[in-house]
Parts: sequence; structure tokens; C-alpha cells
Amino acid sequence: MKKIVIAALAAGGLAAFPALAPADSAPVGAVKADLAKLQADMSSARAALVGDAEKLAADATAAKGTAPKAARAAVKPDVQKLHSDLVAARAALKADHAQLKSDLAAAKQVKGAAKELRPMLKSARATVRQERSEIRAELAKARQALRDLRASFQK
Repeated sequence: MKKIVIAALAAGGLAAFPALAPADSAPVGAVKADLAKLQADMSSARAALVGDAEKLAADATAAKGTAPKAARAAVKPDVQKLHSDLVAARAALKADHAQLKSDLAAAKQVKGAAKELRPMLKSARATVRQERSEIRAELAKARQALRDLRASFQK
């Protein structure tokens, strides 16, 4: 009983003095939600773009040795799908980044928020960097497959 009263008084005291309250206030919660959304959108973009790039590379490799028009017809839908997915992913990630940036500016006003958010931001940054490098690697493989396909027409 005594512990409950002390806990209630402590909670009431923190409510009376918001500067002493934990940093998990509305701006910090918004930043956490933005980070989660950014990471989710990045992982879904990675899945879509890597899949599209792998399909494009496989189709370009399979089209080697065929007539240029037939190869172009086999590869063109994959290129268009990859491009549309890339544009959609870029727009979603740009919107997520803008929202995160504005919420971070608001969270900087909360005492102790920077210390609380630093590890989460570092982790999110590392995750996004890793996924971007995976996307870039697959896109490079797809570009190389298209170059090889074009080179096969010259022979």
C-alpha cells in the first residue's frame, strides 16, 4: 500500500513539473513512430526493388542471343516496373524523411530527448544504409546484365 501511494505521488509530481517528466512525450513518440515508418518503408522498398532488379537481370541474361526487338520486348516491361517502383519508393521515403526531420526539430525542444533518441537514430541510420547498399548492388547487377545484352547485339 505504501509503495502505491509513493508511486502515485511521484507520478503526480512529474505531471506537475513537465520538465522533470521522462522524455517520452509527444514529440519523442512521434519521432519513434516516424523512425518505425521509415524503416518499414525502406525494407518494403528494398524487397520490391531487389526483386525487380533480379527479374530484370534474369530476363536480360535469358534474352542474350535473341533478336534485338525480341530482347527489347522481353526486358522493357521489367525496366518499366523497376522504374515505377523506384519512383514510388523514392516519393514515400522522401515524405518519411521530411516528416522525421520536422518531428526531430520539435523533439529537440524536449529536455533529454536527444539522449534518448540518439541510439534509435543511429540504429535506423545503419539499417537504412545497409538496405540502400543492397539495392544499389542489385541495380548494378541489372545494369551490367543490360550492358551485356546490348554488347551481344554487336557481335
